[in-house]
Amino acid sequence: MILNFAFLIFNFDKAAAAGLSIGIYPPLIQIETLPPANVNSKITIQNLGDNPVDLEITLKPFIASKDQNGQVEYIPQDQSFGEDPLILQRVQIIDEGKTIKNITLAPLQKKDLTLNINIPSEESLGDYYFSVIFSAIPEAQNTEANPSLLVNQSQSVGGVATNVLLSVSSETKETPQGVIETFSSPIFLEKGPVPFTVSIKNTGRYFITPQGSILIKNIFGQTVGKVNLLPVNILSNSTRLLPDELQSPESNPSTAELNAKRYTLNATKAFWPETFLLGPYQATLNVSLSDQGPIFKRSIYFFALPLQSLIGLAIAAIVFVLIRSKIRKRNA
Repeated sequence: MILNFAFLIFNFDKAAAAGLSIGIYPPLIQIETLPPANVNSKITIQNLGDNPVDLEITLKPFIASKDQNGQVEYIPQDQSFGEDPLILQRVQIIDEGKTIKNITLAPLQKKDLTLNINIPSEESLGDYYFSVIFSAIPEAQNTEANPSLLVNQSQSVGGVATNVLLSVSSETKETPQGVIETFSSPIFLEKGPVPFTVSIKNTGRYFITPQGSILIKNIFGQTVGKVNLLPVNILSNSTRLLPDELQSPESNPSTAELNAKRYTLNATKAFWPETFLLGPYQATLNVSLSDQGPIFKRSIYFFALPLQSLIGLAIAAIVFVLIRSKIRKRNA
């Protein structure tokens, strides 16, 4: 059984609204297990405000957003959820040995809870994705859920959530399945940085975390650049765009600050930061769907010509020739 905490998809770690200020850790829990199993994982919830807060705990399944940017979309109540529609009935939130559905936190109080999942031997294999949502309970509300308080994709309104990626697999690990769906860049550029669009489609039944890079060669076959892609989780039967690793929150702060505007406007692109470009280039994408493969490769070409710089040089040359010609005539 493997428990791994990561920060690559979601940012449901803090919420502050209408006097509510609560934090949660971790924002994402990844679980891989073989049936039967009884899995426990810690969730820490903290009231960061100066007033007590009553929270309702709900479980809500999700799928990957169609925007392919790592956000999620919650599944309607009437939509099927994985191979086992009853899987959420096997999930409990435990506080000091007791299953709870509500919790009250005093000002600045921190509480360690246990996420417990009981997987029977006959459990259907596959992935299950759901959020554990802690939403504020209005004074006029006791235990009935208020849909307007639930987390909607990456924004928390009156609550926070930790997201769970649960993989129930067999002893024979299934080979990751997927394809490079998109690898492209502008065909012609005047200058850099060069934006690459990279998307990977996961065609398997388990989430994957591919690793990859883009190598750039010039007309002479020399490697002049390399773009390391950020390892991100791609949910089963979904497609995701891969940014470069400099867009990770853990990247060098100075580098991230220098490129903040560019990355904010193109958060799903992978960038080669070279600014001066001239001539044809070949970009080759190499992607491994896991540490054991499979590995995919694709190449594209683009051409760069700094027209503005060349026009400026041409104008300067013409002016120089005219001035030189006038000087010669005067001296003649």
